[in-house]
Amino acid sequence: MYLDLNYDQNKSYHYIFEQIRKAFATEPNIAATIHGQRKIFQGCYGRRTALFPSKKCGGAIPTESRLELAHAICLERNSCVINYRSQALKIKLSHDQYCYPDFLIQTIDGCYEVHEVKPSIASLALDEYVRFDRLASLLSSVGITFKLIDQTELPTEKELQQLLYWYQRGHRFDWSKFEIEYALDHLKKKRPESPIQIYKELEMIGFKQELGDYLFFHNKFKEFSPKYNHQGIF
Repeated sequence: MYLDLNYDQNKSYHYIFEQIRKAFATEPNIAATIHGQRKIFQGCYGRRTALFPSKKCGGAIPTESRLELAHAICLERNSCVINYRSQALKIKLSHDQYCYPDFLIQTIDGCYEVHEVKPSIASLALDEYVRFDRLASLLSSVGITFKLIDQTELPTEKELQQLLYWYQRGHRFDWSKFEIEYALDHLKKKRPESPIQIYKELEMIGFKQELGDYLFFHNKFKEFSPKYNHQGIF
């Protein structure tokens, strides 16, 4: 039998990229939620589902575990990521096997990535390794990077709670680029060493404390304060 590999590759390319186009063209529903091809039902028994109200995506992104929520927050903070969706792709791995990767990501340089979040990569079963290896190869053939994300790469539960607090408060207002840069220039000169000092400095130049929360969430202090760890948390 003659097998046209170029035909198969072109078919996979169009199949996947048409799904990507539709995923990022999808508008939020009446509840301001952006669902993927596989719908995540909130409140499912035994799952810690959530809706993350993403400013970057323009709607709420459904997640079905705390790890997925933590990764969504990391994507929201990552300045190299301009858009993302959950459960957006349906990828055919064989004649009778499909998978729905956790996240589809669009980067600032115009590339796409697909991420799968797992508690422990080292503890994956053999059939899972085979499935993800097949998925990585298929995506690589059309120029898309696949990444397995481990719990160790994500914020802890304590860090997650802090980040959610900063996100909720920090995005109550729309801060202009001028306001952000002016505040950062002032804080770099003053070099405050605690959140309370940062709030006070912002109030002294006429800003609300919530701007500090916005800056905390987006990790804007890492360049001048030794008090922060890799997550930007005191």
